[in-house]
Amino acid sequence: MIYKNISIIFFFIIGIQLQLIDAQVQTQNKCNPKKNTGDCLGYYLYDINNISGEGTLYECRNNTKICDVITNTPGYYKVTDANYSVQIPYIQCNDHACKKLAIEDMNNSCDKNTSGELVNIQSNNSNPEGVYLCINYLNLIRFSENTSIYLLDSTTIAHNLFSTPKNSRYIPIAANINSITPMNSTNIDTGTYLINNKLYSIKVNDSNKEFTIDKLISSGIKAFHVEYVGFARLIDDFSIDFSKEYLSKTLLYICQNGRCTSTSGFLKYKSKISGTKVVICMGYCISEQDPNSWNKCDSIGKNKAFYNHSKSTFEICVNAGDNSSDRFEFKKIKADTINYILSLRSSGKTEYELFVSDKGGNIIGLTTGSNYLMDVDGDGVVDMLTCLQNSNFCIVKPLSLTTGYFINSDSNNGNDLIYCNGNSCEVQTENHGYFINSNGEIIRCHASVCELLERIEVGSTCVSHPNEVIYYNNNYNSFQYCNGNTEIDFPDEEFYIALNGIDSQSLDYPVTLNSGTEPVLLKIDQYSVKQVITDSNGICINNKDHKKVNITNCKKPSGTYSKYHCTHENQTCTDILERSGGK
Repeated sequence: MIYKNISIIFFFIIGIQLQLIDAQVQTQNKCNPKKNTGDCLGYYLYDINNISGEGTLYECRNNTKICDVITNTPGYYKVTDANYSVQIPYIQCNDHACKKLAIEDMNNSCDKNTSGELVNIQSNNSNPEGVYLCINYLNLIRFSENTSIYLLDSTTIAHNLFSTPKNSRYIPIAANINSITPMNSTNIDTGTYLINNKLYSIKVNDSNKEFTIDKLISSGIKAFHVEYVGFARLIDDFSIDFSKEYLSKTLLYICQNGRCTSTSGFLKYKSKISGTKVVICMGYCISEQDPNSWNKCDSIGKNKAFYNHSKSTFEICVNAGDNSSDRFEFKKIKADTINYILSLRSSGKTEYELFVSDKGGNIIGLTTGSNYLMDVDGDGVVDMLTCLQNSNFCIVKPLSLTTGYFINSDSNNGNDLIYCNGNSCEVQTENHGYFINSNGEIIRCHASVCELLERIEVGSTCVSHPNEVIYYNNNYNSFQYCNGNTEIDFPDEEFYIALNGIDSQSLDYPVTLNSGTEPVLLKIDQYSVKQVITDSNGICINNKDHKKVNITNCKKPSGTYSKYHCTHENQTCTDILERSGGK
């Protein structure tokens, strides 16, 4: 019994000694960023003030054993040192100070009230995998292994830690494995950029490196060189010799009013050694086209572009056949114009691939998610050609099944739409409003720029979506307009509604109002909700059926009619009948 007790005491002492050794090792290895001692790696908040909670931010790089004090760098920082992250998992800094940010103190939803904050969207408050930077309910940014670039709109985020450029509303930020901070402007040159699939112009002042960022609305096929994840620069000079490494980071995009989708195609450029070359862009432009294949146009060479050295022409092999037979032939890709080249998928089918070039004739690629008015079959009748989203082919829909408003892909004007009434189609210019069509699509036009809304952007009830068009109960063929929280069907006959008591600062309807809390008058018809702009005489509306009536009905004061004077798109209307006694 004595030996047994001695054994227990022995192992107890050994256990205590091991714990002491382990504690000593941890103490020795624990980082002190201020003194550059211990195993330091990542970000640390040190010398924390007990009252304000503010501290000094250090960045430590393990390979150099040096910890630097970080100042004037707003953003969010993730603590990766296990000895520290339990107490201080995240650090948030503005221009002046840094503080601890605990996961349990974060909001658990992303909406307009939490935009610009770190949020934890998982129920487990201790799980860092659920932590994101909230931009809006559609966009969440996570700490990324590869540096990713995003743009924040300083006018729409509720909590802005970041410094807004003097001459720009947009803030470029970089997200990596342990920080989300403003992008280093020294890495930016003046040019056109694709940032998260949208086009922007960046102008850099070389003297102070301040920059201006403007949104672009241009359309067409373009080539971009990827510099970071979500950040690519437009290639506009094809007379230089691209290296294989450069081309391995080059992608083609089809853009419509500033929104871009990746596509496949071919890129032509000048090589110092072998003259003009063509590369295949199935994803990245990494495969060189066989220069000896230009004379083979058949079922194997279909939809392939080549450079004909003997004729010095850029050409593509297409199926120019019809319903009865295939016929393969080369089509020249002309410079100084945008080429639209159709290729029949196979005889007996009315499905086509549509290839679109840039104006310089250096790029040709497939178009997707687009609409064109063109004579497809050569019968002299203009058809509506619809190229399906996320597909490589296009179809001609019967006009009887084609109704409403569609994005016009054959236009560089941001507000040109195609309107079809079931019998014919025409191009119309629109400025402000919502527009729907028989394909189940919703288009929003704002400030003379029209864009097709992604379904994820559209609500299913009027709650939280006032003055918007929704898919009722997520039915993509059931549209309703939200007059506040009231659902309104799109009618067969047009009528008018007034948005009364509108606060111009919080108006969700797609128009920017400069002043006034008076009504905004809207016209609702079968396929649109438009802002009404009148001449100096105004417009008279019957208050019972909300229809337009002759202006003479508004000559006398009456509760039956209302007269609206809406002469400017960025101002509210005035009710002349009430204000001037019916004059």
